[in-house]
Amino acid sequence: MRDKTKWRKMHSVSGFFLIVTFFIIGVSILAVYTTTLATELGLEKDDLQITSLAHLVKSMDWENDYNEEKIGERILKAQLDNLNITLQGNFTKNNVTEIENNFATYKSHLENLEGSVTVNGSLLNLKHKAESEHDSFLQSVDHISDISKKIGMYELTTILLIIAAGLGGVSEISRNKLLGYPAFLIGAVAVIILFMITFMPSILI
Repeated sequence: MRDKTKWRKMHSVSGFFLIVTFFIIGVSILAVYTTTLATELGLEKDDLQITSLAHLVKSMDWENDYNEEKIGERILKAQLDNLNITLQGNFTKNNVTEIENNFATYKSHLENLEGSVTVNGSLLNLKHKAESEHDSFLQSVDHISDISKKIGMYELTTILLIIAAGLGGVSEISRNKLLGYPAFLIGAVAVIILFMITFMPSILI
């Protein structure tokens, strides 16, 4: 009877550590999986940082073009005012054609600058391009922030899985069930976090 009880106890212990073995294999696979995901997201983050920098540079370029053309608009208006004064004053027939040509050129360029947002090179068009690139830059920054948070969660999950696998391994080697239970608990927490990142990311990010 005593031998039978002892056999059952040994069988129960062996069954527990068999579960621990499968648990270690499972969390190790998940640790590799989360590490791979974090690495892929890191590469995506690097690409987005390059893209966001390009948007920022373009935004600054368009803003500089806008400011330059804004100054040019003031100069054109001043030149048109001077031509109007000249036309009202005394002038000879020899310089009438030159004045009229200059007046038409300045007026045409000024009309282009004051055109609608669809007119290429107008102040509104340049402003719109600068704002669009700046908005794209801000969107990229927000996306980078979200990816960074995801990477952090995946790295945390990986650490928890490694700890769980380590405790499970020590439990199996030392035949200590007391170390097996914390391993199961930590592993369960890691799996829950991984599940939430995958299917309910808005809760954690």
